[in-house]
Order: sequence, then C-alpha cells, then structure tokens
Amino acid sequence: MPSAKKQVLAGIKKIDVFTAARNLYTELPLQEQRCADLVLNSPELVVSQSITDFALTAKTSEATVLRFSKKLGFSGYPHMRLSMVATIAFDVGWDAKREEELELGITQLDNVETVLNKLVNNTINTIRQTVDLCDVATVNELVKAMEEARIIATYGAGASGLVALDCHLKLAHMGKFSICFNDNHHALSSISTLNIGDLLFIVSHTGQTPEAIAVGREFKAHGVKLAVITNEPNSRLAKLADYLLLTQAERKIVRIGATVSRIAQLVIVDYVTMSWAQRTWDRSKSASEAASAAIARNNAPNSQEESRELVPKRINAQPKSTQVIKR
Repeated sequence: MPSAKKQVLAGIKKIDVFTAARNLYTELPLQEQRCADLVLNSPELVVSQSITDFALTAKTSEATVLRFSKKLGFSGYPHMRLSMVATIAFDVGWDAKREEELELGITQLDNVETVLNKLVNNTINTIRQTVDLCDVATVNELVKAMEEARIIATYGAGASGLVALDCHLKLAHMGKFSICFNDNHHALSSISTLNIGDLLFIVSHTGQTPEAIAVGREFKAHGVKLAVITNEPNSRLAKLADYLLLTQAERKIVRIGATVSRIAQLVIVDYVTMSWAQRTWDRSKSASEAASAAIARNNAPNSQEESRELVPKRINAQPKSTQVIKR
C-alpha cells in the first residue's frame, strides 16, 4: 500500500466506533441511541450512507447525527464512517454484546480453550486500539513535566489502584521520588506534600469515580499537575487533566476483575515510564541497577547466620535424658 494511503488509515483509526458506541450507549439521549443502534446492528449500511441517509434511517436529524459523532470522539460524521471502515478492515468486528455474556464475549457455555482464546484476542485488540489513541505530543510534554517535578504521586480507586501502585514502583525503581496513595483519605490528607510543579497520576477507567474526581479537583486547585489515565475522554476527570492518556477497553456492566481495561492502563504506564527513563537514561539506569543489586543481595543467603535460619527448627523437642550415677 502506498505510504500516503497508510497515513490516511493511521489518521482515521484513532477510535473504535463500536466500542465507543457501546460504552456511551446508556448515557445517550433516545435519538442518539437510535444512531448507536444503527452503527452497532447495521454497520454494513452505515459505511455506504451519507449523513442525510443515515439520519433518515435512524429517524432523526442530521444535527443529531453530528452531535452523536462528536460524543463518540470524532470530528464529524465522515470521520466516524471512515473509522468504521478502518476498524472493520483491521478485523476488530462489531458483534453486539449478548445478554448471556459474562465478560469479553465469554459465556457460560464456552469451554476453557474458548475462554482463553477470547481473552487473548480481546486483550490484543484492546492494546492495539489503546496504542492508536496514544498522543505522542502529550506524552512528550508529560515526560518533561515528570523530569521537572520534585515529587510524583499516583492514585487509583479499586482495581485502578493496582495500576497506580505499578506506576509508583516503576518510578521508585528508577530513582524518582514518588508516593502511592492508598485511598482518597490518604491522598487528601497528604495534599501539602505536593506543591506547584509536582505531578499526580490518577487512574480511573470510567473517569466518573467520585473519590478520584475529588482528589483530582483538590490537587489541581493546589497547583499540582494532573496526568489522567482513563477510558472516557468526555468524563469529568478527563476534563480536569493537564495530560490526558486514553485507553480503549470496552466498558461492561459487570467487569470481572477489570482484566482488559487494567492491561490497557498498564501499557500506558509502561509507555510513559519508559519514555521518562529514556529521557533521563544515565540517572534512571544507575538507580535501576542499584535497586536490582540491593534486591539480589538480600534474596540469597550469604552468611552462615542466614544459612542457619533456613534450617527447620525442632518443635516440641524432648529434653535429653541424663544419666544418673549411683554412689
């Protein structure tokens, strides 16, 4: 394929229209839900329709179709339609969620091999879609802010807290002074720890978690810069962000362990922290080597005392018998 055509596809395949439509469906007004129904259930019609034809089929107005397209994150209807073509071409598909689905297309009737295949395929698709949403300019600005920050803090509620902890551990391993807040009370009570120019990473799949929004609002008012990792570009938390890092994992009513969304978030964390390490290579490499050496020294016994500690102790040992000498 000529390079110019590759650039066209790269430019339009920034959002999976089907995932976006399913994620936002319950938040859409009735007329826009009809637009979503048409996209999800009859994509073969939409890819060949003008905005006028689409509006007629969905029994709504062209203005509503335009609003619907923009809510999904597109510049307009043509952008949304081209994204559908690109998504189909890249074999993502558009199967609507079935009522019996537990998560990731997995049902109670699937055998263990099918479960594994669906899990892997969904994970690969989610990573690829998330990579397509990565804004290099934003990451470059964020990495610069990370370098300038005295302290970097991380926070996430629930499963997102695991991602926040991973981010903290990576930064600490590479010599950056960082804090991971355990919960919103820990974060808010530590607000004076961070000052103007410092940075707070907040992880939230929906971007609507009240605790995360409260933490973000308070720290931003305190002059701290916010880097937000979220699946929802139009969420309240996303609107607070100085640096918005988007994932694209399908949002479910019941999310078992938040598996795929967490993997997408971890990909973003790896991308950002490795970009920072690359920018500060000498310092971060030295710190990482020192951390690894310290861990290695303390993982293996290197003295007789440590070796003795590995020998199981006798429990309830009977006292040695003594010989009685008669006189």
